[in-house]
Amino acid sequence: MIEITQFKNAKYIDENGRIDCDINHPDHGWIPFTVDLSDTGSDIDVKKLQKSIIDSKDIQVYVPPTEEEVNTAKANEIRATRNSLLRNDVDPMVSNPLRWADLSDDKKKEWEKYRQDLLDITKQPKFPKVVTYPKKPD
Repeated sequence: MIEITQFKNAKYIDENGRIDCDINHPDHGWIPFTVDLSDTGSDIDVKKLQKSIIDSKDIQVYVPPTEEEVNTAKANEIRATRNSLLRNDVDPMVSNPLRWADLSDDKKKEWEKYRQDLLDITKQPKFPKVVTYPKKPD
């Protein structure tokens, strides 16, 4: 078990007592680390590190994210998912002239609608709190 004796920038990250900080790891130098007592796979003595941090009183309190921060994070997550669907599902179909030529006119319209619906996902009335992803054509 590795004992960490130096840490900095300690900050509670949630109401469950998890702490983000930078630790001076004996092999890796200064690295970011989350002190989480439920992490049983760590080779670092997290109980001892947590006690050292709390005893030092050099720790920032947990400040819950604002609604705007939560919405921004959710919107970014939705955009990333949408972009992945466009890149992995739509682009290989519509950007491949041979595949595209093999589709019926109705199937082409389905793919065009699917693509546009993905692009318009941020225009849904309750975005980013509630989003409905379009159904991918068969």
